[in-house]
Amino acid sequence: MNAQTTAALAAGMLSALATLAAVRGIPLGGVLLWLTPFPLFALAFAFGTAALPMAIGAGLLVTIVSGGAPAAAVWLLVFALPAFALTALAARGRGAPSLGVPFALLALWPAALLAAGEVALAGEPGGLSGTLRRAVEQALAQMGAPRDATTAELVEAVVRLKPLAFALWFAVVTLLNASAAQGFVARRGLATLPPVRWAEVALPRWYAPVAVIPALAAGFAPGEPGFFAQGLAMMLSVPLVLQGLAVVHVLSRGRPARPVLLAATYLGLVLFMLPVGLALAGLGLAELALNLRGRAAARGPKSGQLPPEE
Repeated sequence: MNAQTTAALAAGMLSALATLAAVRGIPLGGVLLWLTPFPLFALAFAFGTAALPMAIGAGLLVTIVSGGAPAAAVWLLVFALPAFALTALAARGRGAPSLGVPFALLALWPAALLAAGEVALAGEPGGLSGTLRRAVEQALAQMGAPRDATTAELVEAVVRLKPLAFALWFAVVTLLNASAAQGFVARRGLATLPPVRWAEVALPRWYAPVAVIPALAAGFAPGEPGFFAQGLAMMLSVPLVLQGLAVVHVLSRGRPARPVLLAATYLGLVLFMLPVGLALAGLGLAELALNLRGRAAARGPKSGQLPPEE
């Protein structure tokens, strides 16, 4: 058994065990769930995407045997296949990784899962939104929440924000694990791809209409189609928000007030997520149209500014 085979089997099993720890309610299982993609990304960065099918096969076997079909489906659809798709798209061609399409996939993948959920639950009362509503109502009832107008408003708000919450979680988990895995293999001299500067990753131009059209449709579609369009719009805004953050990082380079500006941006995003998120998404769209980062790089640092960070 060579090193690649050993690493593939170990990565698949470790990743699957992290998901099973969360599914079975093992202490710290929720923390391990956040680390599920790390072994898969580390394997891909060290040995190439060709090593991932064996890892996915090993992990799928472990999850089916120990957790059943539901656990296997969660691991495969939320962690394993996205890791394979993202690294395969990034590694296509020669030279530095191409991350425009993988960056878009951070939202397109959850959006595809949302569409699959709509199709799978089309026969249920209320479709996907009705199923989510009943699940939230049941959870609140178990917590002792009264059945009144305030609780009903809370249920509706949670159901509306569920797609956005999942897309944000998926993007954060994927980016953090991919970045950490890249650094992990690079420090050990195992990286097969050049390092990525995440603040310079750009969405493809075709992403703008893909993100804007559902947002426009959400204002006109009633009922379940409206919920689906609104969910798509919120999910597809996530990469735009991340690109807006990248623009803030790049444009603030070399400025003395940079730490304060970045701290205020992130704090505002946490405290006032919707308005600040919309502003950052708008900045992300402006980057697609105007190439703000490229123009800033072409101008170079102004007199009195520090040189850009490496």
